[in-house]
Amino acid sequence: MVPPIFKSGRGIRRGSDQKRLPITIMIIFLQYANIEIFGLGCMRAFSSGVLAFVQGAPLIFCGTGLVGHLLLWLMLLQGASAWLHLAYLQSATALIMILIVPYLALRGGKVGRVFIALSVLFSVLALIRLDTPVATLSTAMTRAAFFQAFLTAVFMLQDAAMRSYSMNQIGLFLISQPILKQSILTLLGTNLMALMMNLGSLVMIGTLARNRESGSPLSSLENSPSVWITAVSALRGFAASVTWSPLALPPVFLTSLYPTVGLGTTMLVGAAFSVVILIISLLFTLGQAALSYRQDGFPDVQPRKLPRRPIANLASLLVIIFIAIFVAAGTLDISTSSAVTVIIPVTAMLWMIKAHKGSLRTLLRDRFPSIMHDQVPRQAAQTSVIVSAAFLSPVLVALFPVDLVSNALAAAQISAPVLLSSIFLAVILLGMVGINPVLSTSLAAAIFPDPVRYGATPLSMIVILAIGWALAAEFSPYTGTTTIISRMLGISAERLVFEKNGLFLFMSLAITVGSIFLVVS
Repeated sequence: MVPPIFKSGRGIRRGSDQKRLPITIMIIFLQYANIEIFGLGCMRAFSSGVLAFVQGAPLIFCGTGLVGHLLLWLMLLQGASAWLHLAYLQSATALIMILIVPYLALRGGKVGRVFIALSVLFSVLALIRLDTPVATLSTAMTRAAFFQAFLTAVFMLQDAAMRSYSMNQIGLFLISQPILKQSILTLLGTNLMALMMNLGSLVMIGTLARNRESGSPLSSLENSPSVWITAVSALRGFAASVTWSPLALPPVFLTSLYPTVGLGTTMLVGAAFSVVILIISLLFTLGQAALSYRQDGFPDVQPRKLPRRPIANLASLLVIIFIAIFVAAGTLDISTSSAVTVIIPVTAMLWMIKAHKGSLRTLLRDRFPSIMHDQVPRQAAQTSVIVSAAFLSPVLVALFPVDLVSNALAAAQISAPVLLSSIFLAVILLGMVGINPVLSTSLAAAIFPDPVRYGATPLSMIVILAIGWALAAEFSPYTGTTTIISRMLGISAERLVFEKNGLFLFMSLAITVGSIFLVVS
C-alpha cells in the first residue's frame, strides 16, 4: 500500500514542503508502524486527518517548529483522553513525550539537563530492580505528559495575556508608582496577574521594570534599590497565588495524591491561606520599602492613573474562566485539571482572535506560526525541570523503601504538629538545594498515604505541602520563579533569595511552624 503523500506524483517540492517533511514522516509512522497499540481504527483516522492538515497548512514544521506542534498535539490528545474517556490515547501522548526529550535535553538549561539525565538513570535502574518496571515507567510517563500538557495550555493563555492591552496597562500602572505604593501594588498585582499568566506574570513585571531602568547600564541594576523592591514584591506576590489557583500545579497535583479531598475544597482552604501569606508579605514588604526609602531615597515619579477598565476586564475574564472550568468538570465528570487543558487553550484562542480584530485567518497566518515555532518550545524548555521531576516522582517512590520508612515513623509515635512541621521544613530545605517540590511532595504523600494514622488529616497534608511548595518557589535560587525574575532584571538569584529575602525567609518559617503547633495541637 502506497502512502497517500506519494500518490500525487508531484514528489516533495523544495521550500515549504521540505519544512513539512519531518512531521509528514512522523504521521506516516503513526499510520503504518505498529499502530495497533494506539487503537487501529481511531489512530488511522486521526493520522490521516493530521496528514491532510500538514499537506495544506502553511506552517513551519522543522526544528523547534516540530517540537511546538508536538506539544500542541500533546495538549489536544491529553484533553481528548480525559474529556472523551479514551484511555488508549495515553500511548500517543507517551510517544510524543519521548520524541521531545532530545529537544528538552539540549535546550533545558543546566538543571533541566541534570533532571533529564536522572530520569534516564533511574529508568534504567527501575528496569533492573523493579518487578513491574513497565507499569511504573508507564505511570511516570503519563504523569510527565499531563504536566507538560497542563503547562502548554497555560503557555497558550500566557502568550495571549502578554500581548493584551489590559495586561500591559495594569503592569505599567504597577511599576510607575512611588516606591512605597509600588511595593504594595506590585505584590498584589503580580498575585492577580499570576492567576491568569502563571510564570508569565513575572516575565511581564520583569520586562516592564527593566524598561523603566533602560537608561541605566545592566551592571548597575544590582545596586538599584527600586529593582530589588520590584523583585521581592513580584516574588512574594506570585508565591501566594500558588496555594489555590487552578492554573497553578500544586493544588491540582496535590489533590491527585489525596483523592479523598476535592479540588474545590483545596482551592477554598488554599485561598484562605493565600490571604494570610499576602497580608504577612504586604506588611514585611512595606517595612522593607520604607527602610530602603529612608536609607537610599528615591526620585519623584509621575504615577499613572488606576486603569479601572482593564482591571474590570481582567477580573471578568478570570471569573468566566473559573466558572467554565468547574462547570465542565462537573458536567462531563472529569477532573478540573483535565478541564483546564481544553478550557484554557480555547480561551487563549478567542482572546487572540479578538486581538486580531476577529480574523482567524490573520491569527493563523501572522501569530500562530511564531507561537508554535518559538514561544511554546522555549517555554517548554524552561519548565523541563518540573516535567522531569513529574516523571521521576513515581519511579523514585517505587525504588524508595516507602513502607519501611512509613512503619518506622509510625512506630516512633511522632505527634501531628512535629510531623507536619518536619514535612513543611523538608520541602523548603530540599527546594533550596535544587530538589523540585514535585519530588519532595510525592515522596511525602507516598510515606504518609494515610495521615490519620499520625493524627493528621489528608486536607492538612495538602495544605502543608501546598504552603511548602509556594514558599520553596520563593526561597530557592533554583526554581523557575527566582531564575526568571533575576534573569529579567539582571540580578543574582542567590543574592535575591538569601540577602534580600533572607529575613523574610526565617520569619515565614517561624510563623508557619508556630501556627502548625498552635492550630493542630
